[in-house]
Amino acid sequence: MWHRRKYRKKFKLPFLKLKINRKTWFNIIGFILFGSGLLLLLSYIQSGEILSSINIKLTDWFGITSLIAPLLLILYSAHFFNTKKLKFIRFNISLGLTLIFVSILGILQTGLSGVIIFDNLQQDFSKLGAYLIITLCFIVGLILFLNTSVDVFLLFIIKTITGIIELIQKYLLRSLFVKHDKGKEKEIGISQDFIKDKRPSPVINVSTQSQTSDLGKPQLTIKPISKESQSSWVYPPLSLLADIDQAAADRGDVKKNSDIIEKTLDSFGIKARVAEVNSGPTVTQYALEIVRGTKLSKITSLSNDLALALAATTGQVRIEAPIPGRSLVGIEIPNKKAEIVTLKRLITSSVMTESNATLLAPLGLDVSGLPLTTTIEKMPHILIAGTTGSGKSVLLNSWICSFLFRTKPEDLRIIMVDPKRVELSIYNGIPHLLTEVIIEPDKIISALKWTVGEMENRYKIFAKAGARNIESFNKIKDIEKIPYILFIIDELADLMIFAPGDAEELITRIAQMARATGIHLILATQRPSVDVITGLMKANIPARIAFNVASMIDSRVVLDMPGAEKLLGKGDMLYLPPDQAKPKRIQGPYITEKEVQDVVAFLKNKIPQVHYTEEVINQEVSGRSGGRIGFSTSDKDAFFNQALNLGTQLGQISASLLQRRLSIGYARAARILDQLEAEGYVGPSTGSKARDFILRRQEQTQTVEQE
Repeated sequence: MWHRRKYRKKFKLPFLKLKINRKTWFNIIGFILFGSGLLLLLSYIQSGEILSSINIKLTDWFGITSLIAPLLLILYSAHFFNTKKLKFIRFNISLGLTLIFVSILGILQTGLSGVIIFDNLQQDFSKLGAYLIITLCFIVGLILFLNTSVDVFLLFIIKTITGIIELIQKYLLRSLFVKHDKGKEKEIGISQDFIKDKRPSPVINVSTQSQTSDLGKPQLTIKPISKESQSSWVYPPLSLLADIDQAAADRGDVKKNSDIIEKTLDSFGIKARVAEVNSGPTVTQYALEIVRGTKLSKITSLSNDLALALAATTGQVRIEAPIPGRSLVGIEIPNKKAEIVTLKRLITSSVMTESNATLLAPLGLDVSGLPLTTTIEKMPHILIAGTTGSGKSVLLNSWICSFLFRTKPEDLRIIMVDPKRVELSIYNGIPHLLTEVIIEPDKIISALKWTVGEMENRYKIFAKAGARNIESFNKIKDIEKIPYILFIIDELADLMIFAPGDAEELITRIAQMARATGIHLILATQRPSVDVITGLMKANIPARIAFNVASMIDSRVVLDMPGAEKLLGKGDMLYLPPDQAKPKRIQGPYITEKEVQDVVAFLKNKIPQVHYTEEVINQEVSGRSGGRIGFSTSDKDAFFNQALNLGTQLGQISASLLQRRLSIGYARAARILDQLEAEGYVGPSTGSKARDFILRRQEQTQTVEQE
């Protein structure tokens, strides 16, 4: 028997079909938690039957910490929203605060919950065990909240306790010994009065009175500033520097970048974790902890892959492996929007205001945003290189203005060389200059030669005074102080083209010997090639600054290592101190042209008439401008005349020819060629070809004219 199957229609309500995704549910839960937290907070400031009962229950359960409970509820509600861009909303922070809250409840035993927690722990682990467990819970919560390791946390506690002890010793215990200290001061004062009555022992042993008078007033070629100007000297006010309002640097999504770095390295088989993030004005440094046994070369070779994965704005990422002084690897990613570091910000920083160094120069902010400075005395000379627009001239202007803000003309004198004629000419007329800004190449050699003579003169004075350097000499009483001298060359390449031999020899001699005399070189060039920055100059100028350069080869010429080709320009630089093997990345200071003009105008108004030392640019230089310094007759080689006769006969001459005919070595033959060139007998070198003998060529020309 066939039975007809009956199908029943199900009654469905279309408006009850809710297609809600997971994200929407999370948002709903988040809003419920957020609203509940606000209601709990509202119970503290508003009255109502329900709100009042809620407030009473909160106080009964949590006691004096009842206000923390609604704040935790609001914090947990944030986890249900898309809050990846907010650094403080992380689960480790919420969990850490919860553990801290629970441990505070147990320690204070406040409210019903605190009493229950402590009583249960005391019943199971004794009273001492309960305190121990609660303390451990507090420490774990604090470590989770700070997201740090145990050793760093313990080091922080030790430093905090040490700082508290030092404050107690400095302020509280000092009052106990005030009377004792006053007694000591009184005794010292008496002994000083007793010493003053005695005849002071002479500091300088001289045999005649004339020598004593000469030492009291050193015979320097620098014209001193008038005493009236020295006594009434007023430093330029900081109001001359403008306050630039600007937004902070845009570093992008730091959490997202950290995940990309970890995943990219993991795809290449490198296990790494972002331990910390350092925020600088130009770049953000991600410090990585890598697994032991990982080769650093594997990480440094992935700079282009990381730049691709991170979509770097400049298409380049710099890797510092390792970070000096730390077992971390730094990956520096350019910020989407850089932050300007003004000169005023650096001058007013505690690093500069608390230092008494005469030649303190502001470097800028490092990748962690900390101000860095250096002293020219410790360098003692520096080489600056970078392409056009990279920030060389701005750094020079910042340093010069910084010196003008901190020094008097009697303490510092400056020689400026500006072959470009437009960068440093603005400083003409300030009292710190020894001479006008030099723009003509032939006067640069004169200034260098004068500087060498000044250096030798100072050494003679130091020898008479028994002083080792300028610092110890200036501390001697009743002797006129000697100022520091800064020799600034804005474009070294132009000088090396005009007179390579003279320039190299004089610069090298100053760099080798002038440190103790207070004479320092600051050399800048936009073409860091080996013919401009020679090996001998580099060996005697240990401090280097490299801005953005065109190629890796240029970076190796300046820093002896690659890296400067990946800089961003506009003040982004690598600073290599003389006492370190790896450079530091720094964002240099920025000063506007108007600020420089205001500082110069202030100084010109202070001393309207300036007397320059004319001897600086009036020195005589023997020999050709393109060759080495002229050789006297006594310096000529013994084979000089034979080489002269040989060149007259053959009409041309070379080092290999002199080696064969005179049976001498290459070095001696090359030196004879330099002497012939200095005397004007041969022309400059043209590569591997023999040099034409000018005297023979002139005789042939005269013979043809007579015929």
